[in-house]
Amino acid sequence: MKNFNNLSKLFRYVNDQGDSVTFDYAGGFLINKPTGVDTVTVNLSTAQGINQTGATVQSANVQPRPVNITGYLVGDAQAKGKERLLSVIRPDIGGRLYADDLYLVVRPTATPTVEAKRWGAQFQFTLTAAYPYWCRDDTASVTLAGIKPLFKFPWNISREYAFGQLFETKWVNVPNRGQVPCPFTVTFRAKDAVTNPKITNAVTGKFLLINKSLIAGERLVVRITHDRTTVESSVDGECRGALSLSSNLFALNVGDNVLKPEAEAGLPNLQVDIDFATEVVGVAL
Repeated sequence: MKNFNNLSKLFRYVNDQGDSVTFDYAGGFLINKPTGVDTVTVNLSTAQGINQTGATVQSANVQPRPVNITGYLVGDAQAKGKERLLSVIRPDIGGRLYADDLYLVVRPTATPTVEAKRWGAQFQFTLTAAYPYWCRDDTASVTLAGIKPLFKFPWNISREYAFGQLFETKWVNVPNRGQVPCPFTVTFRAKDAVTNPKITNAVTGKFLLINKSLIAGERLVVRITHDRTTVESSVDGECRGALSLSSNLFALNVGDNVLKPEAEAGLPNLQVDIDFATEVVGVAL
């Protein structure tokens, strides 16, 4: 029998231990449209002056996203399907809810509720995404300075080709084609000695500065996520203290981000790469 999915996107849940449940006929589960996948809510703080018509919005806070999933078991292994739901979707560990190539980082609020039927049992569970926006599973990469990768498959073996190109630039545009600002990872690679590497947004003036001298061959990675920032060197290990406290470039704005690589000394020896994944507010089914 040809596999069947009753929704326009394929949903699957993968917990933090790597165990997964796929919600299609072959996976043994069919689901209704999950509630909450296309909606985010905002709490508004307002104030009203004397004789003012209406009110003035003072602040807006996007709330965590609750997602409720209901469905029923199908196929020939429904007893095992019940056990799999309960073993994979557990409140003691988090996971990701995927819709094709987009995902939410979620936490189950309880184990699934499963109907006591031998065939076609219905089930239900609720997830909470503390960070409410959908992230794309694949990342984009932009080289600001250093060696730009050129080699890719397929290639004509009878023609000359290059693995990379060494270049220096003053400004490079890093476009964020998502719907909301997104975090990023910046990798500094030193071909020789580099002092205090830095990247600056030419439009906003915001910057990210590392107060550290890099030696030849050293790689330093700054990983910015929604809840923390880490700094790790291939030579010194964890070095969060090297990140300047005055740094304020921790997200790529929607649209163009014109970034400049800099260093107090040794800029020609520096390679800078930016990796990021775009994010969207909701998914449409």
